[in-house]
Amino acid sequence: MEYIKKNWHWLVSVNVAIFVVSFAYGCEAKTKSLLNPDEKVTRSGLTTELELLESKYKASYADLDRKERIREIVLNQSLIIAQTGSVNPVGVIMSVLSVLGIGVAADDVRLRKKIKNTITYEPVNPNDPK
Repeated sequence: MEYIKKNWHWLVSVNVAIFVVSFAYGCEAKTKSLLNPDEKVTRSGLTTELELLESKYKASYADLDRKERIREIVLNQSLIIAQTGSVNPVGVIMSVLSVLGIGVAADDVRLRKKIKNTITYEPVNPNDPK
């Protein structure tokens, strides 16, 4: 008891230092989530959210590009019909096929992404009795 009374300031200093060091190394900094502002996320969670947002905006841009290409094909065929005054059946068929091809390719990409996101990898444990 005499030792504690004599060196109490050292004991408090050491305990405070241990607390500060353990707090600094043990607690990760958190910030508001981009997708759900009510939640807080760490750096790795924020990186995951950014990657998700990036993939969403790339898919949206690809969809906009596809729609603009279809619009351009239809507009070009309309201009040809307006300039010549007659319908070119081969041109119309090619336009329809290209529009269908763009749509099928976009659906294929969307389906592959959907399948990729639903299939999860589960490592197999060789010691599992199954």
